[in-house]
Amino acid sequence: MKAIRAYRLHSAGFTLVEMIVTLAVAAIIAMIALPNFRNLIANARRDSIVDSLVASLHYTRNQALDLDQNTTLCAGVSGINGTPTGANPTVCATDVWANGWDVITVPGNGNPANTLTTHALPASSTAPTLKAVNGNLLFTFNGRGLIPSLTGNELLVVCDSRGASMARAVEVSSTGYIQSSPQPGTAPDGTTALTCP
Repeated sequence: MKAIRAYRLHSAGFTLVEMIVTLAVAAIIAMIALPNFRNLIANARRDSIVDSLVASLHYTRNQALDLDQNTTLCAGVSGINGTPTGANPTVCATDVWANGWDVITVPGNGNPANTLTTHALPASSTAPTLKAVNGNLLFTFNGRGLIPSLTGNELLVVCDSRGASMARAVEVSSTGYIQSSPQPGTAPDGTTALTCP
């Protein structure tokens, strides 16, 4: 009689123990990475607002220089409020910075104002807030790129739920100089600590 040999076939899959160990390691790595991922998202939201505001301020100033006419960055996205007059030369339907901003040209001579761009900020409980420290709701650049109505500098602070240590700011001067804080928690000068309103 011939002996029958049984050969053991090797499986190409995973055992249950290997699968459980792999899932446990993946869960531990995910728990470590999740807080860092949340900070990454919060930093990206904050920086996006700062970068958009700086770009809009530069755009407003450049339009004033190119068109040789007053161009205004207005708080809020309410649009134009009437025709420019001596009593209301800016025609901004000002709102609050937290809603976004409009860029409006004001041609003068009683001509109607024109909205060039609108930047709306999302209304969310987790979205960063934007507020002017000195309360300015608009910046009107003249044909020379200056802001004659602004005395000194205005600081626009972007805060989120993490507080002043993670806030960033944009500084606008009456000479039209625009700069943003290089690191969180400090004003653009690099030394003054920010506070969240």
